[in-house]
Order: sequence, then C-alpha cells, then structure tokens
Amino acid sequence: MLRNYEKFMTTSPTTRVERLRNAYLENFKHSQPSYTIYADRAIARVMKETEGEPMVLRRAKAFAAVVAEMPINIYPDELFVGWIAGTPESTAACPEQRGAKFELQLEYIEKIDEEDRRVLKEEIIPYWKGDGGWRKNWGTRAYQMMPPETRYILYGDADPDGEKAWMVSLSDPHGSPYIKLKKKHETLGRGLIDELMRNQHVGHCSFGYEKVLEKGFLGIKQDAENRLARLDMRNPEDLRKLPFIKAVIIAMEAAAGVGKRFADKAWEMARMEPDSVGKAVFQKIAEICDWVPAHPARTFHEALQSVWFTQIMNFWETPLVLAVSPGRADQYLYPYYSNDLKAGKITKEEAQELIDCWMMRFSQDATPYHSHSGAGYHLDVGGLNADGSDATNELSFMFLEGMMHTRLVEPNIGILVHSKTPDDLLIKACQLCSLGTGHPTFLNNDVFVENFLSRGNLGGPTVPLGLARTSGAIGCNENHVANYDSEYTLGAAIPLPAVLEMALWNGWSPMHNKQMTIKTGDPREFKRFEDLQEAFVKQLEYLAWHCAIIIDCFELAMAEMYPTVYQSALIEDCIEKGVPRESGGARYNFGPCIATSGAVDVGNSLAAIKKLVFDEKKIDMDQLLSALKNNFEGYENLRTQLLHAPKFGNDDDSVDSLVAWVTEVFCKETVKHKNTRGGHLMPYQNPLAAYFSHGKMIGALPSGRKAWEPLSDGISPTLGSDINGPTAVLKSVAKIDNPSVFFGETLNMRLNSEVFSDQEGISRLVSFIRTFIDLKIHHIQFNLVSSATLKAAQERPEDYQDLMVRVAGYVAYFVKLVKPLQDSIIARTEHGH
Repeated sequence: MLRNYEKFMTTSPTTRVERLRNAYLENFKHSQPSYTIYADRAIARVMKETEGEPMVLRRAKAFAAVVAEMPINIYPDELFVGWIAGTPESTAACPEQRGAKFELQLEYIEKIDEEDRRVLKEEIIPYWKGDGGWRKNWGTRAYQMMPPETRYILYGDADPDGEKAWMVSLSDPHGSPYIKLKKKHETLGRGLIDELMRNQHVGHCSFGYEKVLEKGFLGIKQDAENRLARLDMRNPEDLRKLPFIKAVIIAMEAAAGVGKRFADKAWEMARMEPDSVGKAVFQKIAEICDWVPAHPARTFHEALQSVWFTQIMNFWETPLVLAVSPGRADQYLYPYYSNDLKAGKITKEEAQELIDCWMMRFSQDATPYHSHSGAGYHLDVGGLNADGSDATNELSFMFLEGMMHTRLVEPNIGILVHSKTPDDLLIKACQLCSLGTGHPTFLNNDVFVENFLSRGNLGGPTVPLGLARTSGAIGCNENHVANYDSEYTLGAAIPLPAVLEMALWNGWSPMHNKQMTIKTGDPREFKRFEDLQEAFVKQLEYLAWHCAIIIDCFELAMAEMYPTVYQSALIEDCIEKGVPRESGGARYNFGPCIATSGAVDVGNSLAAIKKLVFDEKKIDMDQLLSALKNNFEGYENLRTQLLHAPKFGNDDDSVDSLVAWVTEVFCKETVKHKNTRGGHLMPYQNPLAAYFSHGKMIGALPSGRKAWEPLSDGISPTLGSDINGPTAVLKSVAKIDNPSVFFGETLNMRLNSEVFSDQEGISRLVSFIRTFIDLKIHHIQFNLVSSATLKAAQERPEDYQDLMVRVAGYVAYFVKLVKPLQDSIIARTEHGH
C-alpha cells in the first residue's frame, strides 16, 4: 500500500520522527489505555472544599488545581511537552462524567495503579455518587428534568434513575473492554432516540489558539481584569457577571503558569543530561516554556508549543471530551514560520521536523476509544482568505507532508477545497490519499460559506462574509465558526429508518413490541403514496420534539453543574458578556444537533414502496408488512423485487429525489427548535459508527435490507448498491440541498488502490475532486485499501497493526475494530476496477 510513499514525499522524515512514530505505534498495540486520576482527584477535592460557592468559581478553582498538580513528564527525543492525562498512553478515569456505569466498569479495568483504584473506590466515586445515587452528575440531573413520555421514547420502559439506565445497550463497535459487563449485568434496551450527550462535554469546537498566540494567557487575564473594572456594582445584571469574571481571572492565572512548571523540570533535566545534544534539547524546551503560554509567542517553535498547551488544558478542565480541534493551523501559524525563515532562525527542514513531532502529539492515547480511533482533532489546510482569494501557503503543503511522515490516526487532517484551489495542493492531497491511510478528508469551502451565511436566516447575529470564508471544520467534518461559536455539535440522534418503521406500523415498535409513538394511520388503508409521506413527517415531528426536550434538559443541567471557565474565556464575547458559553456567552450558539443515520435507507425504501406498491401495484401493503415482520423469511421473491427497485447513488432521479426529500424534511424539522442558549438546533448527517450500531435497532426495511444489518453511512449509498461508478454517486448526492444540512454530512467512498495510486490515477482523482467542488457537495473522504488487504488483516492482525481505514468522520486502526464493523467497511463498493 505504501509503495508510492517515498515517491510522493518531498522530504524524508528524520530519524527522530521515525523513532517517535514507532514509540507511538508501540503504545497503540495495547488494547487498553492506562487510567490515571490526577485530574479526577484534584477536581473532586476542590469541589468538596468549595461547597456553597458559585459553581463557576468552584470549577475555576478545580481547573487551577489540576494545572498545578498534573505531573510534569518530559521524555527523550520529544521536542514538545505536556500530556493530556499525564503520560503518553494514559486517559483520565473521570468517574464524574462517566457516571454510575464507571463504578461497575472499574473492576474490569486492568491498567490502573492499585492505589488509584482504591482512591477511586473509597474517595472519589463516593463523592460523586452522593446519597445513594449520582446526584452530582449532570447526566442524572438532566434525566430528572425529563418528562416521563420523553424518558419512555429515550429508554423504552427503563427507569433513568436506576442502574440499567447507565448501561450501554448496544455493542461498542470499537471493541470496548466494557463489553465484558454484558456477561454480568443486564443491559438496557434503548428507545427510538439515541442520546449522544450522555455525561460529557462533547467538545466539537475550535477556539482560542490565535488569541493565546497573540496575547498569552496573561494578556487574556488582563482582558478579564479590565472587564471586572468596568462592572457597575450597583447594577444587578453586572453583579450576576461578577463570579464568572473572577473565575476567568483564576483560570487564566493558572493556565499562564503551566509553562513555568515544565520549564523548571526541563532546566533540571538539562543539568543532569551528560549528552550535549540531549542537553541542548532540554535547554530549548526550558527557554520556550519559560515564555509561553503566559506571553505572546515569538517564534515558530514557541507558537507550536503554545498551541499544544492550549489544546491539552481543555482536557484538564473537562477530562472526558472529544474533538477539540486545532482548526486552520496553516493560517495562524504561518506568520511565525515565515518570520523565522526570513530571519534565519530556522530552516525548512527543521520546521518540517517540528511539524511532524507536533502532529504526533494528537495521536496520544487519551480518548474514550483509545488506540482504536482518533478523537476528531480536526486540522484544516488550504481554504479561503477573508477577501475570497485562495489561502494556500507553504505550511499547507508541509502539514500534508507531515501526515505522510507520521501516518497516524490523528490529527484528523482535512483540506478545504474550493473553485480557486491550486492544482499543486490538490495533487499533494491526492498523493497523501493514495497512501491508503484514510487521510485527508476533503471539505468544500464554497459550500461552507453558503452554509454559514444561510444560518443568519434563523435569527440571532449573522456570520459576516469574511468570517464565513475563513471558518472551517471541527471533529469529523462539522462546520464551525472558529473562535466565535460555542461547543456541542452532538445532542441526540434519530435513526430515520425508525421513523419510517413508526409510519409503517402506526406508532408500534417492532423492536420493543409495544406502542412507542403517536398513531398516524394504518398504511394498509393509505390510498396515495403521499399519505405515507405525511405519516412519516408526523412521526418525525413527534420524535424531533422529544429530541429537543432531551437536549434542553442536558444543556440546562450542564450550565447548572459544569460551566466551563477556561474554555469559555477563549471564545469571543464570553468575557464581555460575563457569562460562560453554557449560558449563551458565545457570539454564535448554533446547535446542539439532532443527528441522523439512514436517510438513504429511507429514500430507498420509499422508492421501492412508491414503485411496487402504489405505481405498479405488484405488491400490496399487507404483503409488504408481513414480509418485513418475518424478516423476508418465506418472502424471498418479494425481497428480490425490493432489491431491484432503484437505489440511491446511481444518478436515478426516482430515488435521489426521495432521499433529497427525506433530508429536506429532517433539516426543516430540526431547525424549528431553539436551544437554551439563544440559538437553534442544527441538522447533522454524520452518524460516526452509529450506522453500524443503529442498524441493530432497526428491523427489515422495504429497501430489501434485512433486520439488524448496518444502515447507510451518512449520505453514502447503502453498502454495495452504487453500481454506476463514482461520478454517479456524486450526481446523486448533489441533488440534496447540501448547505442546508447545517452541521454537515459524511460521504464515504472506496477507490481501487491499483487504479488511483500512480500518476495517472492521481490526476483522475484531482479531476474527481474538481467535480465534487462544482457539484456543491459538503464533504467526501476515501479508503484506498483493497478488499484483499482488509481480509488479510482480519486473518493475520499481527501483521497489520498500523493499517488505518476511514470508518466515518475519523480514522481508525482496522485490526482494532470488531469484525462486523470491519465487514461493513469491506462491503463498501470499491470503485475503479
């Protein structure tokens, strides 16, 4: 797969980069991370000590304690310092956010210090557990707020306050060690909605990097002190802002001090290091950390280290968080690189080594999925300037080169492409793509601009054109107004085939075997196809309404119990407004989302019903429902007719128009609902691996899909149904109003590695991306790994430890995925034979 590796690289990775990459891969060979409690212990202790104080002050003091107590580990060869959970392979235990299930899971965790296990059992967990339940956990608080009918839709007949409510119901597609719990504890049958927020801040944001580079944390602290001085203590509204402003000052003071802790350690190690080369590295680290992140960065190396400090302290405030993304790093880092290069302070080769080492920091083992996949640390290159001109610079190429050198799951590198993107950048991106690592993902900047501008129609402050052009993606591929937008793209998810099931069964759930939603009529009595569409819309309205309630309850509970201070201070307007982002402090408050999976399955199913039941009358509705109820057993001929009905992804208007209709009604229904921060909920068609797990909740469908099989992946065609080539797929997706899917959508595609890996194939792929741009599709990403290689990896996983694939909006190590998910990736159509 990597036969073109050296041919496509501009430079070779240094020996240091190779050593570090091998060290990271060695860590990833282990299925389980090492759990630490540095942050957990400090947070729990401070929260105990500060009972009765305003919550924002308590959280700021807890953050300051974590910064002061996180261990200072510096390792040989590393040019950057700081670890998310203390060491390269560790993750925070985080019982506060993981909830009651963590208490059950703790006995199955192998890699944890036994004294830490004791402290968790005897001190930390009892504090968060409270009086016989997780009363201090905002997840429990949210469930307590929900009306009974919403709990019913979310959990069936389970009691959200009971133990069952905290158990995972569906097998973790990444192969979590907690699946062992299923052997001992009864698990919960989920309802019709998948609640995504659970008990954690979900991140999905990008903010503060430029601010820290330009001002340093002491400069941001000064901003807060200036705001404090302007408060009118006789004004009740200003008095309500006082705790947050004081909390920001505490948090910024703490954040400014992190560099000094590492500098002191580096000076100490330099004194003890006998080797002159190693001594120089430690001295350099010490000099950099003596200055940043407290003060504005002056050099390229300082800027990279300052950004990394800014990144990891997100996790020190909220230890269990995903997709905190460094954003358009080639843009905000370029002035530091350019200035150093002109001044002769650095060579391009030295800068490339810094980039390589810095990028590998994002692959450390500190996510809920650990070594199996990335955490969505999205890094964009390319894109537009505020004036609409192309923004490509030398760093754009060097970051792509860095991914060629490092070839790890993170960062989740994307390229913002548009009508003016130069060919040489597209060629470089397609060369990286041909290596088969799953990188990069392609994002249509022209669609992004239209998306951001159209959000102004929802009310609230509009996004100016210049800001729309210079904003990019976060997490998997979600649109985000960098530095101005709040977090939480993830809220709740409706598997759209479940909505169709409710319409077909008059609100009766085949999975739960009981009435779950409203009655919209017996489809056997429908005279027109439009009657079924109307029933679908009514069911969707009902479920979206409950989604909005679930999201509101979680947002209110989070604002009450876990306001973020450090992170809010980095978002524009929070300091000026005097409130954290959870209470509407950000300028833009788009989201959370209502996510979905299976829109294509619904469109395919509707197309089959329209053709065979209503238009041609070859099947009657009673026959169809009987076949679905029996999972097509005894109805093989009927299923064959359904499978031969039109399928999305083949440029067939009869089905493409229905997928577009399903997407349209989903988007319109979602944006009707406001959030608690003053914005609107956003539609989202990136199911991550939920296309696999949601499939286990859905019975047989009129598309011919059998019960419990995977659903369509984002807006990708159903597995194996796209038979007219890759351009036909693009034409089908282009019929959707893609900019109206405000948080984006995922289009996964497999390409034949033999066809697209030589120079001619690269040129073909560049042309294909140009077509993607012209057709105004939001996103596309590729796997260029042959089925033969994937099947060989299943048989001999020890020989394919670093084989990576695109699962959804993220890259994962193939051999770490459970076999059914591996099989679903192999089943995707491999275009280009």
